[in-house]
Amino acid sequence: MVRDQRSHVAIHNWVHEADLQPISTVSEDQLAVDAKMIRLRDQKLWLYGAVDPQTNEILHVSHYPTANKQMTRWFLTEIHRRYQLNDVVFLVDDADDLGLVLAEDGHRFQVIQPGNRNAIERIF
Repeated sequence: MVRDQRSHVAIHNWVHEADLQPISTVSEDQLAVDAKMIRLRDQKLWLYGAVDPQTNEILHVSHYPTANKQMTRWFLTEIHRRYQLNDVVFLVDDADDLGLVLAEDGHRFQVIQPGNRNAIERIF
């Protein structure tokens, strides 16, 4: 048997470049979203993520060089484009721009510290 010599890194990069998206099993009307600052080598990046709080399924993750309203809007636009979640209620905390942008753009959201939103906190 001949084993394929491609590395995990090469496969990961190929999937990332191809922008393949799994079929989502989202059936609930809530989506937990959050943003956290991370360090990659000497660089600071903001990691935005969306998780189905019922299944802990990671639906979408993006990173940006900074956290501001525009980056937040790009992230939310990506989620809407990929999953078309028009009736979703976003679960957010009160520590970042997510709630502010959701309110300004007319999206439904709830500010929650404990509860269903903890799904994304465990992942971050």
